[in-house]
Amino acid sequence: MDPEYHIESFQERKETIFKWAVEVRGIENSQRIIGDNASKAIVELLASYLHKTKRVEAGLWLNHSWFKSEKVLARLPEFPNKPSLILQMIRLEKLCEKMSYGAPKPIDNAKEAIGLFNKLEAVLMEMLK
Repeated sequence: MDPEYHIESFQERKETIFKWAVEVRGIENSQRIIGDNASKAIVELLASYLHKTKRVEAGLWLNHSWFKSEKVLARLPEFPNKPSLILQMIRLEKLCEKMSYGAPKPIDNAKEAIGLFNKLEAVLMEMLK
């Protein structure tokens, strides 16, 4: 798949989080929106990197649900900072799943998810340069 497609998808999800959820509704009212988009957006950035660097075949599709456990480490090819990056992505996926379902969670979960999102975005954007 074209790495730019993944970047576009990332941008759409990021806009949903920051323009709609945070700016319009407020973080305290947006845990489901953040939960539904943050992990998926970061997976799109990772997919863009893996495709751009040709570490995976063009048809490979990454599923955000793979990032629920450390088993994903074995599914992915080697790349710089892989263990650290993937462990943070696992944490983000778990937070997002919590926020997407059930009763409202503490606002600290949403704040942590946004912090992880920002950190992972910075790392992956640097890798994409």
